[in-house]
Amino acid sequence: MHDFELDFRFACIIGGIELKNDTQEKEGEISRLGLSLFVILVGSFLAPLQMHSSTLAIPAIAKEMGLTADIISWFTLSQVLTSACFVLPAGKLSDRFGRRRMFALGLLICSVACFIGGISFNGYMVLFARGLQGVGASLIFAAAVALLVSVPPEDQKVRVMGIYISVAYVGMVTGPLFGGFVIEQLDWRYVFYVPGAMFLVLTIIGFGFIKWERYGDRETRIRLLDLSLYIGALLLMAFGVYDATHLQGQVLLLAGLLAFACFCWFQSKRRDPLLQVKLFTQSRTFTILGIAHFLIYVSILALPFTLTLYLQYLKGIDAQSTGLILLVQALCTAIIAPFSGTLSKYFRPRHLIFTGVSGFVIACFLLASLGPQSAIWLVVAAIALIGCSVGVMDTPIVHTSMSTVNNKLLGSASATMNGLRTMGGFIGMGLVSYLMGLHLGTAAIEPSLYPQLMMVIDQFFDVSVVISLLTLVLLVYGVLTRPRHERD
Repeated sequence: MHDFELDFRFACIIGGIELKNDTQEKEGEISRLGLSLFVILVGSFLAPLQMHSSTLAIPAIAKEMGLTADIISWFTLSQVLTSACFVLPAGKLSDRFGRRRMFALGLLICSVACFIGGISFNGYMVLFARGLQGVGASLIFAAAVALLVSVPPEDQKVRVMGIYISVAYVGMVTGPLFGGFVIEQLDWRYVFYVPGAMFLVLTIIGFGFIKWERYGDRETRIRLLDLSLYIGALLLMAFGVYDATHLQGQVLLLAGLLAFACFCWFQSKRRDPLLQVKLFTQSRTFTILGIAHFLIYVSILALPFTLTLYLQYLKGIDAQSTGLILLVQALCTAIIAPFSGTLSKYFRPRHLIFTGVSGFVIACFLLASLGPQSAIWLVVAAIALIGCSVGVMDTPIVHTSMSTVNNKLLGSASATMNGLRTMGGFIGMGLVSYLMGLHLGTAAIEPSLYPQLMMVIDQFFDVSVVISLLTLVLLVYGVLTRPRHERD
């Protein structure tokens, strides 16, 4: 199928034309292919948009509700925590009950969460809404990649994956732009209301107009013991990181790490595990790229939160201008990612991945050099380089990893890749929360504490430099030690 044919399918969405695959899949015919791809891609755009637009509203919410630094640090951590807790169960649910169905359910949950956030009258309601957003986003992302691997025509899958990466990152960093505009022109509550209404419309389309379904292993099931061990380990780690400056928090963190290690060992013995450990034991490529994916996102998912604090507090830039600055990353990713499929025809995936990670390393060094008097162009240059790097490397990382997986495990593999990304964000935000607790404590962020806030930002970006270098070393090791038959 030529490129213009896929473009035609997308264009037909506007006219409401029904498109069908030429082949009959055993799960059933894909009706309204263009509309289906539209819903998947728009939902994948809105999920990060609603998360990151509400992140930009943190200073406004904190001012209106009189919130302290420790509560503020939980705004993003709570969302990443719930997403991490539910991302693996979401993969199994999508395999058993249908990926399209779970995707639509995720849209509904996000809609409800947004409306709860909009009517919030204290910080705890906002935290609950943010946590619920994480649950909905985990269902959306767990199903999205599996759907995009199984739904489009075979020769268009890489290209569609590139479009998916593009729209997801546009949503991630367009969120601050949207949030800044809404906060300046209306009120922070509309940062929740507007995406909530859009999620509701997509939910109606997903449940009412798209009838085909895709399954994985329909015999799979979620055991309460597995789920309890997994969520319990994450909760121990989250509360341990939050209070890591005290002995009690350090004990909780250690207990959480041990509990997670025990959970992984236990899952390797399970016949139908919550975490498919065999994805790692059976595929060296999946293991190396999965770990690289995890390490990269330790920095990336905490970046909007960290730069929001830097730009609005330390540089005194308003919310709307902050959103415009952060938009640079999304624009660069949006420009590069759709062409990654085309680039893969001329360059090996590992060359694209190395290029992207190398650019990411340089960007982390630029961010680590920031200070209170640094020029804004330095921030713009760093996040532009991150956007280009992600656009180049993310598609080959995801597609290469997923191509090593059996079709029945696509849902679990999709959830695992998203889980690695989410766990990376969880670790990154946990680190930021720890640093804020260490340097700021429970005080409100006032000008007198700006030097301490700068220390938080500096130390986080220093860690990002180390992590980016570790990622590059891991990839070099993977190439140098690959089996002889895989070498050029």
